[in-house]
Amino acid sequence: MRAIKTTASFDEKGELKIDHLPKIKNQKVKLLILLEDNEQNEWYQFSGRSLSSAYDDNEPDYSINMVKEPNPDYQS
Repeated sequence: MRAIKTTASFDEKGELKIDHLPKIKNQKVKLLILLEDNEQNEWYQFSGRSLSSAYDDNEPDYSINMVKEPNPDYQS
């Protein structure tokens, strides 16, 4: 399998615009999309916000008495 590196972007309609691509006739291809750093950071921030929203600030602490089956490997 051969790799071809080029740049691309999405236009205002959401269509992919590839800057430069050699002629490829009658071949199956796989497309790998790598986000630029700023977009990747936005995804990390989005993931972090989503994860933090899963836990409430008023989440109760659980006492040791509430544990039904202790983990024998856990060292407090």
